[in-house]
Amino acid sequence: MKRRALTLILALCLPHFLIPRGHATKLDLSADVAIKAANYGHLVYNNERNSQALYTENATLGFVIKDIRLEKTPDSIMEVGIVLQSVGAGTSSNTATAPQFADAANRLPHSNGTPYIREAYVKIHKFLKPNVTATFGRQNFTLGQGITLASDNLGLPGGRVEIDNVYRGIKTDLFFFRPSNNFTYTQIYGGAVFYPGREGRWELYHFWQQDTGAGNDLANFNIASKTKKFTGLRYMLTHKQFGFDGETVIQRGTADKTAGGSADYKAHAFMMNGSWAQNIGFFGRSKVRLGYGRSSGNPGTDPAMDKAFFPAFGKKHNGIERSGYGAIAGASLYDIIKTSPTANGLPDGVSGLNIIAIGADLTYGKLLLSADIYKFRATSNASGGSLQVASEWDLKATYPLGESLRLTAVYAVFTPLGLYTDSQQAKLFYGAVSAKF
Repeated sequence: MKRRALTLILALCLPHFLIPRGHATKLDLSADVAIKAANYGHLVYNNERNSQALYTENATLGFVIKDIRLEKTPDSIMEVGIVLQSVGAGTSSNTATAPQFADAANRLPHSNGTPYIREAYVKIHKFLKPNVTATFGRQNFTLGQGITLASDNLGLPGGRVEIDNVYRGIKTDLFFFRPSNNFTYTQIYGGAVFYPGREGRWELYHFWQQDTGAGNDLANFNIASKTKKFTGLRYMLTHKQFGFDGETVIQRGTADKTAGGSADYKAHAFMMNGSWAQNIGFFGRSKVRLGYGRSSGNPGTDPAMDKAFFPAFGKKHNGIERSGYGAIAGASLYDIIKTSPTANGLPDGVSGLNIIAIGADLTYGKLLLSADIYKFRATSNASGGSLQVASEWDLKATYPLGESLRLTAVYAVFTPLGLYTDSQQAKLFYGAVSAKF
């Protein structure tokens, strides 16, 4: 009986040891949890001021099955991935419906802590040719710095084909996505080319964004359908202590107006970020950061032209809060935390942003101390009024308890400037715990 049982165990185990490891299927698990308790004081919204406590939980759980051999194409390797995300605010604070957080909450399938599928994809390595990788389904994706296109915690449904070493190290990406925005579907298709230079890396991209649903951007007309075209060039360089990341984008296209006739899109934007790192006696390895960016705006109410740079699917959220320049402002190159009910959060008729960012990271043992100063200025004001939006300064302390766990504390002050009649400062304090493996 014992001999028969031993024979059965060997029969089950031997194939596992005899199969080469390159053919073994693997399951990768990943998890990321961020718990945050924040207090926002005197946030600007029209002529009102709101103070709110906000408790948020933002968690992801990913399952990826790798090294799946395909019988009909033995050289190809497939992986299947599913990533669940849960975003929620404390029910006692009732903050998800506040104007500063409502847009971010409404774009999510659930903002009450109920998990939703952020990614569900199939990736095939060596697809048709050894240098081709294809990904189909809802996937994580960021184009360039994320100024014009990013999955932004939602995943982008569609397909992507990556072709390595097309010519002398040049890589090409082709993509097609069909995300939804305000209950209408948008078709996004285009491509990017990556060129590894001697000292840096170039990225050139172009894509079309076609919307067939009614809506409006920042111009003074209603839209029945529109097509926007974005062309961008990015350059990245890391050389010893110095780092640079610059990107410029041109926006073109046309819109069909509900009242008849058409209008043209003619806008642009750029963002440059640089950093310098070196050892500073008492603090050790430290870094200084500098950023400057600008986007175009509408100088008036031209019914045949929209000059405001305004992508629909850029990176600008983290759960139900903003993610961008400034812990309170959360600014992108074209919008900011809600200070009015307009599409870009700025007062009516104001569009485009100029951003100046200066910061430093100082290390003291394991503790990382960061200080940042931001200045926000509008590009255009259709009424001819002030262009001064706000300034902000942030102080941040981060203490890692190993590679997988860290504690963070932030204090930020946001000062409204000439665009607002009330210059009372808005303040934010939060503490956060984040863990991942």
